[in-house]
Amino acid sequence: MTQAKSNTCLSQGPQNCHVGVLSLEKATDYVTKNVAKPLDQGETDVPVTTTRANLVLELFESYYKRVYCFTRKSLAPSAAEDIAQEVFTRLLTVNALEDKTITSSYLIKIADNLIKRRYNKDQRKNQYIDSQREEAIRDLRNIRKEEQQWSNTDISKALSMLPTHERDAVRLVVCEGLSYEEASVSLGVPVSTVNNWKYRGINKLMKHAEAVEIKQSA
Repeated sequence: MTQAKSNTCLSQGPQNCHVGVLSLEKATDYVTKNVAKPLDQGETDVPVTTTRANLVLELFESYYKRVYCFTRKSLAPSAAEDIAQEVFTRLLTVNALEDKTITSSYLIKIADNLIKRRYNKDQRKNQYIDSQREEAIRDLRNIRKEEQQWSNTDISKALSMLPTHERDAVRLVVCEGLSYEEASVSLGVPVSTVNNWKYRGINKLMKHAEAVEIKQSA
């Protein structure tokens, strides 16, 4: 039978950590309906029986706050809650869970691994976003022919010709240097929408620049 064994140094948990406690019904539904991928060696795809789900629920009720408070040290509340919940979902796939002694240290180690994976994923995503923003800046500021470059006044005039949503996307991402996530929050739309608006706006600016240059050279 799985035993929930507390680690003395972690038994009290952070005193100032506030947890948005899930109801028993919601916790039960969460544990029994969500099955995650294996995390480390010793974990594998196994049938999720009612007995196993109940064991995980017991651990959830005993250690959720402690794990959440650990994740809260480095994550925002909603992200910390996601990671803390995923820790217990992962237990559903632990091989021979019923024969193991699950300690708070074991659960916190899983949480730490998940946080590191999340951080690495965010880092890769941010690197991609930064490269896209740099490309957009080059597209906008280096629209040139025969070493001609737009002035800030030219850029402002060209931006005023764009639809409001495209102008705002270009202004926030390219001119002000906001990340796509920050721009999406500011505009109240998904990141993909911000990217599409920015892309269309840049293309229109480039076509406008070509038209102006053709007119000037005529």
